[in-house]
Amino acid sequence: MTWPTRRGDADEIKLKYPEQAAQLGVALRTGDPLADAVVAELADLGPSARRTLLAGLRDGLDSLEAPPPAVAALLADVESVTSPYDIDRGAYVALTVPPFAHNIALGQGALVNTYTSPVIAAVLRRTGRLTSMAKRRLDETGKWLLQALLPGGLERGAGGYVATVLVRLLHAQVRAVVRGQGWDEGTWGAPISQVELVRTWLDFTLVSYRALAVMGYDFTDEELADVYRRWQHQGRLLGIDDAFYGHVTGHDQAVELADLIAMTDDGPDPDTKPFLEALQGAAIQQLTPVFGDPVLTGSLIRAFARLIQGDERADALGIAPSELSPLLPVLILGTAESRRLARRLPDEWSALQRNHRAAIDEILAAPDTPTTYEANLA
Repeated sequence: MTWPTRRGDADEIKLKYPEQAAQLGVALRTGDPLADAVVAELADLGPSARRTLLAGLRDGLDSLEAPPPAVAALLADVESVTSPYDIDRGAYVALTVPPFAHNIALGQGALVNTYTSPVIAAVLRRTGRLTSMAKRRLDETGKWLLQALLPGGLERGAGGYVATVLVRLLHAQVRAVVRGQGWDEGTWGAPISQVELVRTWLDFTLVSYRALAVMGYDFTDEELADVYRRWQHQGRLLGIDDAFYGHVTGHDQAVELADLIAMTDDGPDPDTKPFLEALQGAAIQQLTPVFGDPVLTGSLIRAFARLIQGDERADALGIAPSELSPLLPVLILGTAESRRLARRLPDEWSALQRNHRAAIDEILAAPDTPTTYEANLA
């Protein structure tokens, strides 16, 4: 199998990571065969098959009579995902952080990292949504993450479980569209390949939780292990090969994996700068109700973005300086100190989690339009 020409130096990767190189080469050429088959099947069978899939996600494969074969195979796959750990421990770790902070870590950490990838930028150009989808992507990804981080949210039929599988199918739908437009796999490998999926997994774990830490939300090694184990479970629901991340229970291991994945890139794509500008605008719109003023919110967003990305990378990405950056250490110190005191008082720590759970429930209860994931199966 030939190495895609714009996915790094194969010889250099083999030299540095001799044991993972062959696996990485296959992953670059592999999407998600089960989900890809479902998308093709739904296109052939139409609305009744889509309704069957949704019913199966909510009520289980056993509730269906004669489901289409690809739908049945996907449902059997996701229903087989189990963990030897109590994955809700990771959910309770996430609930020690307010939802607005998760949104900042998502928008200024995870999504910035994801969408500056050259291959992801190439996919976005193909779909014609390089900037127009920024707000929708931020809103929908935020909603999905909140659904999925709730205790019980990844149980069969729960909101986070259903949404996670629908995200998996959205990736497959994009692959089908892009391949239909003549995607050059000899140059890029498969569109939204297993490598891109692993990158995204790291963005929601390593990148996001490091971003939270620099914002003052620290985590113990045990707490991070719980977060990673929950994401191992969620990664399998997303159709990501756990051979890459199944051993990762801390940042040190994740950093090594991130270095391997980064070797398949040739630097940030300059064409994603318009997307990042649109993402900044979407974040301001989303968080203005929290901070009260759009100008103040914009300054805070830029300050946090530069804090999370670092000044050098922020400059390269065109993230403008913020006059509020010098004030962030005071805010971060206050957050860290409040968190330190709450940790010492179990009742306060539990109250923190309950309050954040209530805030998330309120966000998820708000009426909104169907997500792209839901609309595709309507």
